[in-house]
Amino acid sequence: MKLELNLLLLSALIATALTASPLEDPGARRPPNILVILADDLGIGDVGCYGNDTIRTPNLDRLAAGGVKLTHHLAAAAVCTPSRAALITGRYPARYGKWHLGMHCSLFGLSCPGPLLYGFQTFYGIPVTLFFQFGESHPFWKFPISDTKYQALVATWLLCVVSVFLARKRFSWSLSASILLLLLTDAIFFLVWFFVTHVGPNKGTPWGVSPWLHVKSNSLIMRQDKLVESPIQLEGLSQRLAAESRKFLEAHAKDDAPFFLFHSLAHVHAPMFTAPHMKGVSKHGRYGDNVEEMDESIGVLLDSLKEFGLEDNTIVYFTSDHGAAIHTKDPHGQRSGGHNGRFKGGKVQGSSEGGIRVAGIYRWPRHLAAGRVVDTPTSLLDLLPTVLDLAGLPPVQELVPQAATKELDGRSIADLLLEGDKTPPRERLLIHHCAQDIRAVRLTRGNHVYKMHLGKVKWHRGSTQCGWGPTGHCLCYGDKYHQDISHQPELYDLSFDPYEDFPISPLSDEYKEIVGYLEQYLKEWRSSVSYPPSPMSVLKRVMWRPFYQPICWSC
Repeated sequence: MKLELNLLLLSALIATALTASPLEDPGARRPPNILVILADDLGIGDVGCYGNDTIRTPNLDRLAAGGVKLTHHLAAAAVCTPSRAALITGRYPARYGKWHLGMHCSLFGLSCPGPLLYGFQTFYGIPVTLFFQFGESHPFWKFPISDTKYQALVATWLLCVVSVFLARKRFSWSLSASILLLLLTDAIFFLVWFFVTHVGPNKGTPWGVSPWLHVKSNSLIMRQDKLVESPIQLEGLSQRLAAESRKFLEAHAKDDAPFFLFHSLAHVHAPMFTAPHMKGVSKHGRYGDNVEEMDESIGVLLDSLKEFGLEDNTIVYFTSDHGAAIHTKDPHGQRSGGHNGRFKGGKVQGSSEGGIRVAGIYRWPRHLAAGRVVDTPTSLLDLLPTVLDLAGLPPVQELVPQAATKELDGRSIADLLLEGDKTPPRERLLIHHCAQDIRAVRLTRGNHVYKMHLGKVKWHRGSTQCGWGPTGHCLCYGDKYHQDISHQPELYDLSFDPYEDFPISPLSDEYKEIVGYLEQYLKEWRSSVSYPPSPMSVLKRVMWRPFYQPICWSC
């Protein structure tokens, strides 16, 4: 597919660029290695160097002390899949719809190369994500007969069975024909159930999936394109992932060509799990234990760089895919989501600041000043152009001719990393999407950072919560949670009001000037940029190849 080819080219750009010499001169300076460490669901308020004084993160703290800390760092989305796609391509995820790096299996699962299709040369990890169900054992079938939905399904199935046998007796059908009709009935029954629970308006509801089947289908670890562990043994997973990256670093420490290593942490995504030696070490229960175990893994990576002589010539970049899941509780009622400081909102809440404001740290010893703090807005989108710039390589469009027509939404922030906030930043606009709908626009101009909201989440009065548990989050779409304010946008100046407490008056000249400018920008954007349909938005795109995507399409 053309879509797959485009994504393959973009996701392979970093690896391609780093192995190229800008002048094809054997004596030219060897480009640096790149190590990207990505946390999952980590709140900016969970990290010591960002102000938390009750959860211990000594390794992240020393990474920040030895590098550049970004205080206004932004995810491209408030949910995992699109944010990660934007990180690795440097483009808004709305430009190509939902994309799961996941496993791309052929029919009957004969080959599942997954990330190996998208430019990576080696892979070890989880092809989908972690789910609450992975943390516990489950019976073969969970059948809550008290649930009226199950009662209706059972009644329908029994009626079909009785009807088949009565018809056989009346019309003298053969036994084989009756069995065939029963199988057909079961198939129809299953398709109705599958549509209701996976495609229809109730998709993702807890009653729609057998936990046992869910674990068997999705709880697995792959090495290259082979299954090596199922179900996942959660205790010790963090240490096993760190050990794999350590082996990679050791194996490539003496290579002539630089490497790109993407270490995607399992923490602190639910379900909460910890190795025995990390249980009870935090003041914040299992969630705090998870943060501290995550930090332990980061320490293994940093220590390995030093041990193998890679520290001085490796750019390390740490961030989270989005803000903390402030609504999350585990099946036992214990809170399993993090903190986003005083920023409003969290994971899945569209353009809410708590959902997209994340920790961001770059370190490159002897090149980037240790302990520098940058307050200028930056983005996960900036990774690709930034590392090319720091490595002294040309823009990606020059390195990879096939990418010449692909406009990047990220920009190099090498000047900020090298020089800090010495001069007012260049004007920049960042669009915040919910799927392919625009919910907010951010404008950096001089010493001001304006944010214009076109839609907001309907939080409970006096809080940023919609509820607790798997269905208690505030989605950025749907009538239940979202309110459209595009007729009179809300405008904030985050430089003076970072927590969005005091909107700028619509009657002020400042409001009229900035909102008018941003509305004109969006008008031009919409007229010049067309968004393709999501690969998963139309049922006919996936019905004939159900093996193409993981079972959980809504993750």
